[in-house]
Amino acid sequence: MDMENQITSRNEDFQLVHLLENYLKYWPWFVLSVMLCCGFAVLHVKSTTRQFKRTATVLIHEEDNQDITAAFGNRNPYYRSQTNVNNEIEAFQSQQLMQETVRRLKLNIGYVTKDGLRKVDLYTQSPIIAVFPNSHESESFSFQAELLPDSVIVLSKFDKDKTKQSIMTRLNRETVTPIGIIMISPSLYYSSNRHYAPIEVSKSDVKTAARRFAKLDVYLSSKLNTVIALSIEDESIQRAEDILNTVISVYNENWLTEKNRSTITTLAFLNERIPIVEEELTEIDSRSAQFSSRNLVVRNVASMQMQESMQYSGKILEVNNKISIVNYIREYLTDNTKISEPLPTNVSVVNHPSLESAISNYNTLLAERNRLIANSSAQNPVIIERNNALNSLRQTIIQTVDNLLETLKLELSGLRTQEAKVTSNIASNPNQERYLMTIEREQKIKETLYLYLLQQREEKEMALNVTATNLRVISQPFGNPYPVKPKKFQVLLIALFVGLAVPGAIIWGLETINMTIRDKNDLAVVPVPLLGVIPETKNKAEKGKLMVQDNGRGAINESFRILRTNLGFVCSKGMKVIQVTSMESGAGKTFTTLNLAMSFAVAGKKIVLLDMDLRRLTLSNLIGNPKLGIANLLSKAEQDTNNIIQKDYFSKGFDVIPVGAMPPDPAELLMSDNLATLIEKLKETYDYVFIDSPPVGPIADATIIAQLADISVFVVREKFTDWQKLLEIKDLFNGGKFKNMRLILNGSVAEAKSNKYNAYY
Repeated sequence: MDMENQITSRNEDFQLVHLLENYLKYWPWFVLSVMLCCGFAVLHVKSTTRQFKRTATVLIHEEDNQDITAAFGNRNPYYRSQTNVNNEIEAFQSQQLMQETVRRLKLNIGYVTKDGLRKVDLYTQSPIIAVFPNSHESESFSFQAELLPDSVIVLSKFDKDKTKQSIMTRLNRETVTPIGIIMISPSLYYSSNRHYAPIEVSKSDVKTAARRFAKLDVYLSSKLNTVIALSIEDESIQRAEDILNTVISVYNENWLTEKNRSTITTLAFLNERIPIVEEELTEIDSRSAQFSSRNLVVRNVASMQMQESMQYSGKILEVNNKISIVNYIREYLTDNTKISEPLPTNVSVVNHPSLESAISNYNTLLAERNRLIANSSAQNPVIIERNNALNSLRQTIIQTVDNLLETLKLELSGLRTQEAKVTSNIASNPNQERYLMTIEREQKIKETLYLYLLQQREEKEMALNVTATNLRVISQPFGNPYPVKPKKFQVLLIALFVGLAVPGAIIWGLETINMTIRDKNDLAVVPVPLLGVIPETKNKAEKGKLMVQDNGRGAINESFRILRTNLGFVCSKGMKVIQVTSMESGAGKTFTTLNLAMSFAVAGKKIVLLDMDLRRLTLSNLIGNPKLGIANLLSKAEQDTNNIIQKDYFSKGFDVIPVGAMPPDPAELLMSDNLATLIEKLKETYDYVFIDSPPVGPIADATIIAQLADISVFVVREKFTDWQKLLEIKDLFNGGKFKNMRLILNGSVAEAKSNKYNAYY
C-alpha cells in the first residue's frame, strides 16, 4: 500500500507539473495581460477621487423615566436601555437631520476642479462663491466658471442650455444666464494674479444632496454600553468633520425641542390660570374693602366655632379648586385639537401621585413616538404600537380623572354637610362679621393658590432654560490623514489576479473545448506503444519536405535518428516492410515516411519508398510525378519493375517508386496478387521497404496494404488529430488487422522546445 500511495502521489505531482508547464507555454500572454491590468489599475487609482474617513463618538444618557409599558408589566431595564439607544441611532440616520445639515453647511452647492486625471472638491477652498438670488431650494443645475485676469469670468456649459453659449461677466455682478440670475463673488482664496483651472459649479436640491451624504454610518461601539459611533467617508477631510459636528448639533437641538414640548404646554396652562386667579383675588379684595368701608365692621375675637367653620370653608374652596383643575385636565384630554400635544405636568395641587405618574409616562411615550415618526411613516409597526399604547394610556388617564372627580365631589358634599352643622351653631353671630370672615377665608385661599401657580411657572421657565442635553460628545471627529479609498494595494492585487486569471481562464476554456491531441501524455489512453516524437517546425516552407540530411545536427535530424533506433529494435529478423499511415489527411504521414526512410538511408541501409496513396499522389507530386509507377505495374501496363523505380533519388541507396498514372480503381489494384509479388521481390533487394499508405477510415486501401506489412506505424499530429481518433486506433489495435502497431507523434511543441536546448549534445 505504501508503494501504491507513493505512485499515486508522484502521479498527482506529475499532473500538477504538467498543468504548470502547459500554462507556462503561454507566458507572454500572461505578462501582457498583467501589464495591461496593472496599467488600468494605476489609471484607476490616479483618476479615482480619494476618500477620507472621520469618526466621532457620543454617549447617550439613559433616561430616568420608566418605559410607559411599565404600567402594564415589568420589563428588563437593560433591554429598555438598548431600545432607547437604537431609537437614537435611527434618529441620527433620519433624512430630516441630514437635510438640515445640508442647509446649514450649504452642501447642495459644490465647486469641483480637475487636478490631472482626478477631480478635486474645493470645499472651503474655492476661490469663488456662487450666489443665486432667485433660485429655489428644489432647483438643480450646473455650469462652468473660468477665471480670467482683471476679475473677468466666463460662464459656460450650462446643463439646461442647448445652444452651448458662453457668457462673460465680472465679479460681484448679477448676470442673467439660461439657468437664472447668477452672481460670482471672490472668496478669501481668490487672487487676481493667480491662474485657476476651470471650476465646475453645481447646485442640487436639498433632498438630493442629503441622499448623497446619507452614507453616514451610525453604530454602537459595544453592546455593553450606550456609546454611539458616527463615521463618514468623504473626499474632503474638513467637510467630513463639519458634517459630523453639525449632525450632532442638529440632533441636540431637535432633542431639546422635543424634550421641552411638555414643559411649554405646562407653561401655557399656568399662563392661562394665573390671570384668572389674579382676577378673582382682585375681585375678593375689592369686595372686602367695600364691605368694611360701608358697614364699619369691627372684628371680635373669633370663637372656636368660627375657626372650625373657616377650616371647613377653606377645605371646601380647596376641593372646589381641585375640581376646577381636574375638569380643566379632562377638557384638555378630550380636546381632539390637542391630541398630539403633551399633557400639563406637575399638577400636584390635586395631590394624586398616580395621575402625575400617568401623565409623565404619557408625555415620555408621546415624545418617543414623535422622534420615531420623524424618521418613518405612520404605517410602521413600531409607530402603530406606540399609538395604541398612547390611546390606551390616554383612556386610563381619563378614567383616573373621572374617578378622581367623583371622589372630590363626594368629599365636597361631606365638607358642605359639616359646614352646615357648624354654621347652624354660630347662627347668632353678626351677619356682617360672618360675611367678612368668609371673604377673608376666600381671599387667603385664592392668595395661596395664586402664589403656588406663580412658583410653578417660575420653576418651568427655569427648567426650560437649563434643560440638559441627551448626549455627551466623547471624541471630536478624528481619523487617519491618509485616504481610505482607493486602496492602492488592494486594487493592484486585484489587477494582478485578474491579469493572471483572464488568460488562464481563456487558455483553460480553449483547452477544455480543444478535442485534439495536446501532447504525448494524451497517447497514454491507447495500448499502442509510442515509437517516438517529431518536434514541430515553424518554417512552413520545410513542412512536408525532406529534412533529414547526412551529418545533420538539427532537432528534426535527431528526432528521426531516435525513431530509426527505436524502429530498429522493433524490426526483428525478416521484418522489412514498414507501413506508415494515419487516421486522417494532414497528420504529416508523407513527411514522416520520407524522412524516416532517409534516416535509414544515411545510415547505409538500402531503402525503397513506395507511394501507395493512389488517390492523392502526395509523394509522387513531390518528386515531379513521373508517368510510370506502381499503378502501371499493378495494372500490367508495365512489366519491367526497374522502369518504375527512381534510382538514388534522394540519396545513394534511397530509391522511390511513384504512383505513375492515377488508376480509376485503386482498391482493386491493391487487392491483386501483383502487389504481393512486388513486395516479396523488393524485400529480396532492399534492407527496408517503406510504404506511404493512405489514411485509415475513409477508404479500405490502408487495411489492404496492412496485410503485406510487417510493421504498421500510425502518425498522429499534435493539435490536429481529434482525440476521438485515439479510440479508433485502440479498436484497430485490439482487432489485430494491423501488425506490430506503433505510434509516432508529429508536430510536438514541447519536443521542439526540449530539442532547442539539448541539440548541442
